[in-house]
Amino acid sequence: MKKKFLLLLPALLLTACGDLPGPEFDTGTYAFFMWNYPRMDVEAPSGFTERGDSLIYEKIEIESGQTFAKPAVDPVREKYEFQGWYKEKTCDTLWDFATDTAKYSVYLYAKWGVSQGEEYVEPEYTYPETIITDANYRVTGILNMPIKAGDQVDLTTAAIGRLKASPDDVSFAINYERKQGVTLTSATYNDSTKKINIAVSSGETWEIKVNDVTAALSVASDSTYYEQKAVNYEKDLDIENYHIALAGSSSMENWATSTQDMAPIVTFNHGIGGTTVEQWTEKLLQRLVLPYSPKAVVYYVGVNNIINSNKTGTETGNALKALFDKTHERLPKTKIFYVLINKLPMYGHFQDHFDTANAMALEYQSAHDYLTCIDAGKGLLKDNGLPNAGYFLTDGLHMSKVGYVIWGKAVKDAIINWLGK
Repeated sequence: MKKKFLLLLPALLLTACGDLPGPEFDTGTYAFFMWNYPRMDVEAPSGFTERGDSLIYEKIEIESGQTFAKPAVDPVREKYEFQGWYKEKTCDTLWDFATDTAKYSVYLYAKWGVSQGEEYVEPEYTYPETIITDANYRVTGILNMPIKAGDQVDLTTAAIGRLKASPDDVSFAINYERKQGVTLTSATYNDSTKKINIAVSSGETWEIKVNDVTAALSVASDSTYYEQKAVNYEKDLDIENYHIALAGSSSMENWATSTQDMAPIVTFNHGIGGTTVEQWTEKLLQRLVLPYSPKAVVYYVGVNNIINSNKTGTETGNALKALFDKTHERLPKTKIFYVLINKLPMYGHFQDHFDTANAMALEYQSAHDYLTCIDAGKGLLKDNGLPNAGYFLTDGLHMSKVGYVIWGKAVKDAIINWLGK
């Protein structure tokens, strides 16, 4: 999905705070509860532009001259505490719901204070080694790609770039099994010969030839945009092993604040808008996820299979299962999270297909403990179960910044829950 949409808000949302002559703008009298989440206008990585802070948390019809109730549920903002509803954006005067009344439609603004709660610290990760007794040491792969006949391995640009960046010590790249007490003594890479040389304390050595297979995994024939995004991600050599990969289509790519929102959990985001499940299974997994040996990978993908590629929910669910299978095959010690497809304001006619794909992912989860599904989209719904358009851009597909606050928190909470086990 690469069309650009500008979030155009009605004029009434861009006016000053306080009592306003409501009949000029609306036939009724309303209380608008505003997020008051200050931001400049922002262009998301895939080109969608969003308006700043004038987003409605809740709108209720009120009776002129009468008191009214505040929203039943207080708004939530990551790392902030909600401190009440105020009459001005500057939050100078608290609205008293017991006595204050409004003659015309009124705007009330959330006040935020920095949370004083204890800061979460990401636990140190220890790689779960496999201890064997039938050999001293076994090299099973390089950056999660298996060793082929003739001691060869097929790698892509990102993986080879990581080897070239640290040629005298590529121990981070070795997938292995070992006998208790046997250790790796050296692992080097020679870019001229395209060979990795490995030695262990028991005396065995290996020489493994590296084949660059990036060209065979290009997505340029599908979209030059997809390919350029992949190429740009492959230039990033600062990503270390055992962090958390965020991958999938535009809802992941547009999460421009994912690094800050997920902190202190260290993540890297390789989402590419418009991509399908099959593109990740067949090409992008190997190029953009495997080279970094993530301890967990979070996928949000499948929407484009249904909306753009006219796939059924069952076809999409089967594609997702193939992605989970392939990811686990290549990363057997990595946790997989799948964010269920959101209910979307403008795409209700596809909901049965979304539901089917989600149900198949949940069914897969019940039989495979390495997968956890996250229903992050439930926080974007109204009480009647329909999606709240205020959490989405005007295209009815992509989330607004406020939507990401809720959606991203659900993702973070699921990962923290897993890390704490």
